[in-house]
Amino acid sequence: MEIYGMWVKTGKNWLGAYRKKLFIGTICKVIPIVLLFFIVFGVIMSAIDGDKGEELIQAGMTGLGFGVFISIIFLLLLLPGLSTNRMSRNMKKAVKLLNMSETEQEQLGREMLEAVKYSENILDYELLGPNSNKTPARFILSRNYACLWGSSPLVILVRLADVAQIRAETEEKTSTTYGSLSSTMHFLTLYTVTYYYKGSENQDGDTGMGFFDESIRDRVFEMLSNRS
Repeated sequence: MEIYGMWVKTGKNWLGAYRKKLFIGTICKVIPIVLLFFIVFGVIMSAIDGDKGEELIQAGMTGLGFGVFISIIFLLLLLPGLSTNRMSRNMKKAVKLLNMSETEQEQLGREMLEAVKYSENILDYELLGPNSNKTPARFILSRNYACLWGSSPLVILVRLADVAQIRAETEEKTSTTYGSLSSTMHFLTLYTVTYYYKGSENQDGDTGMGFFDESIRDRVFEMLSNRS
């Protein structure tokens, strides 16, 4: 299981790189804004009450303390969703769904590690739909497998030998984003690559990969078509 384990590790490292980037960006950009807001808010509210001098400074320090508390809570909520262990769990879950033997798992790992050496086998992009926050995604195509990282679910794995037909399709979807005081419903078109398995009677396809951007979907479909 050494080669398969190496492939799982590449997935963890891939998500870990984004986690590090997001963490640094949050510390350098978001948290300073939050702290400044609560400091200014504390000083303004103190000034409205008629406070002056040291009382205004104390109010600003109180606001700073509250801002630090909110920032810590935000980070604690943010980081678990980007856990590298979550990535490895989803990779192993996707493999389990295909009922792979240990021998095939090693073959999968070997093919995926070889595929990422060549740019024509990889498509990296950012998710730009509702609630996506420009999170990264990666499509990898090997000789016998197609894999998508960063979608929903987090890992989608297809054994191409099981597939009778691949279609480029569209679905109309709704998504809701939540703000502090209200929620917004979005109507969107999801562009999909849908896989129809051999011997299946499922008219809607057996599994699929969804994309917010039609051009990304078309590039994935083209890669698959050129491989078949």
